[in-house]
Amino acid sequence: MQHNLPNFDKLRHLAQNDPTELERLRIELCEQIIHEAPEKYRRKLRGLQFRIDMERRKAKSPMAACITISGMMHDSFDKLRMALNEAAGTAPTSEQAVSNSDTNAGKVLPFRK
Repeated sequence: MQHNLPNFDKLRHLAQNDPTELERLRIELCEQIIHEAPEKYRRKLRGLQFRIDMERRKAKSPMAACITISGMMHDSFDKLRMALNEAAGTAPTSEQAVSNSDTNAGKVLPFRK
């Protein structure tokens, strides 16, 4: 699995001076990774790449896209964590989860007038 990713300075230069080339490189590298993945994962990877591309298109700014995609990643890691905890037998029961949410509830303070 050889990926010829340019160094940081080259990527920064592309971002500042040739964003079209940077986008072409991004697409090429994503396609290369998907193509090199085992056949059974390619469809799921293409679906994930589609979702990422759509979030990038919908976003009002690159930073908004980054935040949204980061949230997708954190949601995925959270699901993985819960699945691993369940498999290990360390996942909290639904009663414990409700009990924990009650103890973590904060007190709402009114603003002074």
